[in-house]
Amino acid sequence: MAILRTLNYAIKLWMINEDKESVFGDGLARLLEEIDKTHSMLEAAQNLKMSYRYALHRITLAEKRLGKLLVKRSRGGAKGGGSSEITPYGKELIARFRKAQAELDAALKKLP
Repeated sequence: MAILRTLNYAIKLWMINEDKESVFGDGLARLLEEIDKTHSMLEAAQNLKMSYRYALHRITLAEKRLGKLLVKRSRGGAKGGGSSEITPYGKELIARFRKAQAELDAALKKLP
């Protein structure tokens, strides 16, 4: 029975829209948090070891499914790069997701 003490519970959480399509999960939350830190989609993607194209796809798909922008992107700048900023809606979604995640983790720890 000692082996049972080393086992824990884990669940994967997603937010879904009315059409039951996955729109937000831990990966997208981490990407948006990294964009918020770096103000760069490219740098955020690189820091998370994902391609810029994949990061852009994840954000674009979520925005399409939500019908709202998560990231405000601007092109250009003195060095030719762009700047990215998480929208207030995006920040609200991150906070809501992280709160739900923390509450679920706490509930799981109470299980035998």
